[in-house]
Amino acid sequence: MFGFIRPFKPELRVREVERFQAVYCGLCHELKRKYGRLQTYFLSYDMAFFSLVIDAVCEPDFGTQRCRCDASPFRKKNVCCSSPSLSYAADVSVLLTYHKVNDSIQDERGIKRLAARFLRRFLQHDYQKASQAHPQLNQTMCDCLSELHAIEQAQTASLDRPADTFARLLAAAVPASYPSNIKRVLSQMFYHVGRWIYLLDACTDLEEDFKSNSYNPIRLRFSLQTPSLSSVRTTLEHTLERSLLDIHTACQLLTLYRDQGLIENIIDLGLPIITRQVLDGTYHANGGHETHGSL
Repeated sequence: MFGFIRPFKPELRVREVERFQAVYCGLCHELKRKYGRLQTYFLSYDMAFFSLVIDAVCEPDFGTQRCRCDASPFRKKNVCCSSPSLSYAADVSVLLTYHKVNDSIQDERGIKRLAARFLRRFLQHDYQKASQAHPQLNQTMCDCLSELHAIEQAQTASLDRPADTFARLLAAAVPASYPSNIKRVLSQMFYHVGRWIYLLDACTDLEEDFKSNSYNPIRLRFSLQTPSLSSVRTTLEHTLERSLLDIHTACQLLTLYRDQGLIENIIDLGLPIITRQVLDGTYHANGGHETHGSL
């Protein structure tokens, strides 16, 4: 994923900061346990949020344990214990990582394309394992990405069409085993999370896409002549806020057995702040930190 989703730390309680870190670390350990160390390098805050939400709607709490890892070899940290939701989130992370690398092979040129081809070889085995566990989800991802590629190749001057395609991909990642009422609300939530991520990513890539003459829906939709969002900021803010409102509304319809304050902090504070930072040009990936998983 893209790493846009994270809490607004100044408004979190200490235990909520530790809880988010425990979920992130738990997912990291689950990826290493199921797929090996390489997959842990592609873990993002976005997938930690996904894991947090799909776990919060399930009543059983599998607790935490103290353990060390590559990022913290000397000091033990609280880590969420292995659970069905963590295992499922690890599978989704592997699928998304592989498809993102495939997308880079199609979109990038030169050394970046060669690097993506090289990386794909190392991810192939993990991808096959995850796709065999979730064939329908993988097929939906393939279909959505094929549709997205066609939209890009056609240089479609629309925000909604490519954003909708990526949003449907993320909505499909909601566990199929969940009760229909929960699944429906979660699908709506993650549809708009996906839409928000896609449009925000297009904003952050605008300057680079201008230089490489790559597809960018914002550039085409507004016929921009320079890589600046200043003339279209208000319009983009409105469409992004629409998705943020729908994410908030869907969250209010869920029964959360834990982490409600943390999840609401991310949705109601974290996402709007990241939106403003991206539109202002002040956004820094991973909050400006270099440490793996640090808030």
